[in-house]
Amino acid sequence: MDINDLFDGIMKSINQFADEIAGQRLQGKMQKTGRAPENGGKNAENLRRTRRGK
Repeated sequence: MDINDLFDGIMKSINQFADEIAGQRLQGKMQKTGRAPENGGKNAENLRRTRRGK
């Protein structure tokens, strides 16, 4: 194993960790805004109706 393989492994681990954190933050924001799948995305549908003028 050379130094490049070592750094590639480190970068893969960092990227995986960053993706997990980003996913958790996105999930939290979606739940706060009511756009999460758990509530059927009700606010997103209401927003679409508002924009259409209905």
